Amino acid sequence: MNNLQSIVSHFNTKGTVNEIQPLGSGLINDTYKVTTLEADAPDYVLQRVNHAIFQNVEMLQANIEAVTRHIRKKLVEQGADDIDRKVLSFIPADTGKTYWYDGENYWRIMTFIPNAKTYETVDAEYSYYAGVAFGNFQAMLADIPDEVAADAVGRVKEVQYYLDEIEKRAEEMCKGERLYREGKLPKRVCHCDTKVNNMMFDEEGKVLCVIDLDTVMPNFIFSDFGDF
Repeated sequence: MNNLQSIVSHFNTKGTVNEIQPLGSGLINDTYKVTTLEADAPDYVLQRVNHAIFQNVEMLQANIEAVTRHIRKKLVEQGADDIDRKVLSFIPADTGKTYWYDGENYWRIMTFIPNAKTYETVDAEYSYYAGVAFGNFQAMLADIPDEVAADAVGRVKEVQYYLDEIEKRAEEMCKGERLYREGKLPKRVCHCDTKVNNMMFDEEGKVLCVIDLDTVMPNFIFSDFGDF
């Protein structure tokens, strides 16, 4: 825990760290909950970013910052309440960036969203809420400036052969790409990992926000819905 406390000390958090415990069951990043002693200080989520998968952490975080900044702006314009529970808030490190590199690993911290949870499976009613939430997510990002970069996880070079093979058949198989090249179908900022456990629900089962934004990049909106 002392090592994790040292990592937290490089971020501009509030309060005194009480304990740091593993959080969730994610398979890619290592995630911890940081609880604080003071009643007026928030708790936090500490993550070690798996840079074997997300190889360009600078670009990754820039994408996430662009998306969360835009969503927060939209919520403010809508006069939404409880905004801090409806969009992820990343804490800057002492470098001014929203991540910190300890010489071996990359770390980031976001404010913990209280009284919220995720579900692995949902019934028909919750599925409806989830569908509306992803629709709202897409709608809020429909006019985001073109500042989210593709290939944030650095995988293109590893699968270039397969991409080339797909491209050979693009005219037959990739109608979406063809319409995009013809200027008839836009690409938008998409989540690219739309599943129900990538949402936070409140105590009443209503969706608070979409989470796990590491895969956000330009794509076709129907791809997100198809994946979901």
